[in-house]
This record gives sequence, C-alpha cells and structure tokens, in this order.
Amino acid sequence: MWHIQRTIDPSDLIEGVRFASFIGGGGKTTLIEHLARSCLERGKSVAIATTTKIFIAEPFALFDDWMKTPRGAPFMHIGKTIEGPKLTALSSQEVEVLGHDFDVVLIEADGAKGHPLKYPASYEPVIPSFSDRVFIVAGLDALFKPFGSAVFRHDLFSRETGTEPPRLVYPDIFIRFFQDDALLKSTAGFMRTIVLNKYDTSRPRHLAAVLMQKILDRTGIEQGVITAPEYGIYYRIR
Repeated sequence: MWHIQRTIDPSDLIEGVRFASFIGGGGKTTLIEHLARSCLERGKSVAIATTTKIFIAEPFALFDDWMKTPRGAPFMHIGKTIEGPKLTALSSQEVEVLGHDFDVVLIEADGAKGHPLKYPASYEPVIPSFSDRVFIVAGLDALFKPFGSAVFRHDLFSRETGTEPPRLVYPDIFIRFFQDDALLKSTAGFMRTIVLNKYDTSRPRHLAAVLMQKILDRTGIEQGVITAPEYGIYYRIR
C-alpha cells in the first residue's frame, strides 16, 4: 500500500544528504531554490552549483575567486565562469570541494530550457558520482500539451526511438519518459526520488498521484514527491 504524507518543510526531502543532483525538466531551478531556502531556515549552509549551466542569481561567485576568499558564507550560487546570463559548469572535482565548506550542495545536473519533459542527448545528464541522491524531475504541466512544445529534444526522441511523435502528451506518453533511455538515464546505482513538479497545473488533481504510483511501480524506485514549491506543496509518496 502506498503511503502519502504532506510535509511543510521541504528540507526533509534531503535529510542526511550532502550532495543532491537534480535532472530532467519541469522547474528544477525553482525547486532547488526553495529547498535551499528551507535548509537555510534550519541553520544549514547551502551551495547551489551546476555541472551544466544555471541562471545567475544573487549571491553568486566564480569558483576560482571563491577559492581565494575567506569562507563562511551561509549561501552561494557557484559556477566556473559567466556566459551571458548564466554560470557555467563546474567539474565534479570542483563540486566535491564545495562539500568541505557547505552542509548541503544542490547540483543542477541537467538542462531542459524551460520544458517540462526532456529526452537527453548522449552527453546528458552530468551527475557527479558522489551524489547521495538524484532527483528526477518532470513537470505536470506537460500533460495534454503539444508534444513538440512540451518536450525538449522531441526530434531526438523520435529519431532514437524510431517512433512518430504523438500529437499530445497523454498520460501514457508522460509515463514513457521514465525509462532508462530518457529521464532515468545514468541514474542506476544512485538513491533516486521521482519528482512530479508543478502540481498546481495538474487537472484533474488526482491524476498526479495515479501517475506517480504507476511510475514507481514500473521503475522500482521507492520514493516520489509531488510538488508545487511556490505554493509550499510537497507530498511524499512511498
């Protein structure tokens, strides 16, 4: 029997975790920022880093500059360089160094250019091997949207799977993305959590829990979270 529990403290989701990697699509950045805020409220120091790219947000530092300055900041976004509006990727070794100074390191390890679903290229995602938990994120706002606009690299999906793209992202298509060639790519061997994000966009609401249960059954992953961070909604399912 599935157990569903609402939590008002999202930092519970990363209790005992120092390095958490976030992959997929569907609002990873917003989720990470809310988790960081929750950890800070608990008195933990937090670094937000990336092995791809993240938008610049205050406070931020470049890794080489940060290494030369006195430590002690409770919160920082850290990248390697600035490229337009974004911080660029750290190496896994550089991310690991952050763990010596911060209680929690939240790693944006994938990019989807704002799409709720994605099909990864050969070089994605970039998950540090020492990650304590990987959060696999998908946006519920993909449901019943045109496939081409809801899925990042939808053309790659069609080429790699040899299938014609569906017209809309129906529930069975949404579930299809939770396979080893798509959102679960490179996650085997890690502690994993499925995140169905943007619950506030889900109509009808019960569909989110139904999808989560089917995904957990099919993948064998033991923990899922249905979230709408901007509204303080976090339902744990396990």
